Amino acid sequence: MSLKNLLIISTASLLWSCVNNNEQNVDDFDIESLLVNAADNIIIPQLKDLHESTVEIENAFSDFEINSNSDNLSKLQSKFKNSYLSWQAASFVNFGNSNFEIFSYTLNTFPVDTQNLVSIFSKPDANLESSIYFNAISYPGFDFAFFQGNEDEIIKRISIDGKNYCKKNIDLIKSKSESAYLFWKNNTDGYYNEFKSDLSKTDGSPFSAYVNAFCKDLEVLKNEQLKAPGGQEFFIFPLPYESEALYSGYSLDLIKAHIDNLERIYKGDDLSGNAGIGFDDYLKSLETKTDGKDLNELILSTFSTIKEKANLLNETLNYAAANQKEIVDELYANVKLLVGYTKTDMTYAFGINISYADPQDGD
Repeated sequence: MSLKNLLIISTASLLWSCVNNNEQNVDDFDIESLLVNAADNIIIPQLKDLHESTVEIENAFSDFEINSNSDNLSKLQSKFKNSYLSWQAASFVNFGNSNFEIFSYTLNTFPVDTQNLVSIFSKPDANLESSIYFNAISYPGFDFAFFQGNEDEIIKRISIDGKNYCKKNIDLIKSKSESAYLFWKNNTDGYYNEFKSDLSKTDGSPFSAYVNAFCKDLEVLKNEQLKAPGGQEFFIFPLPYESEALYSGYSLDLIKAHIDNLERIYKGDDLSGNAGIGFDDYLKSLETKTDGKDLNELILSTFSTIKEKANLLNETLNYAAANQKEIVDELYANVKLLVGYTKTDMTYAFGINISYADPQDGD
């Protein structure tokens, strides 16, 4: 047989194989049910929880103003932690209107610039939304204000020196979270209805935005929460001051909450853990495989391994990076693996383009 004929037959066989495979895996998945579940049982409840948690910080700070004692400080710190954990669940919502594009940038830019933060204490008219203060506000700002130093130093800071800063910072996180929640709840600009009814997969469509938001938020876990403080890839040694929640010591709590939420979004579960329509159902319907293995099962098993590794870590990420480096390395490696499964394999199966740019992405 000539080489020419062999190429023709081989090409024809390949084309038949591809067509045949497509016929066996017709994409007739109900995307509408996935989007309705996402809007009603994931996005809106998470944003509602976030907003309500900021109101609780405000109320706790009001009690602290009346009586600036140890008990009220402890209650304030507890409300801060609850709200920061709620943020981990809502942080992926970066779409809907232009305000969401800077939602995470405004509420959780870390590490905090402490000198910049303290400089605000002497500027009663400072606009915390100014770009010059982006690294001195919101949750990372409170992480420093509420936890750095001994109890007497903290009480003096937030009841006297930085009292105005704290009140303005509370107003900031409360107003931003409320605006985000009401945007979805009140169907502002008709986006809530559009999100549930536009079933296209073009760039910028609701489904594309939702998939991209999930993938980008997973990379926040990898690149921002784990990479530098964990001493991964081009960071030869851990960088402790790059850690989230450096002063409160809540870094591992936040990471675990973030992991749990990412898995919940992937599975389409609501805040109570009740099963809903998620990405897992879509992949199962497509019977998608990677290297001959079921992609959904690979993703679920990797989530399981990630949670197992995270639960083995003690105290803070900085402590773990110094004393449990092997487990931190394994955690990071599995998160990176999960990024590949979702950002590359899952999006390809769904027919979705990754439309965000990640300057740290090396995958």
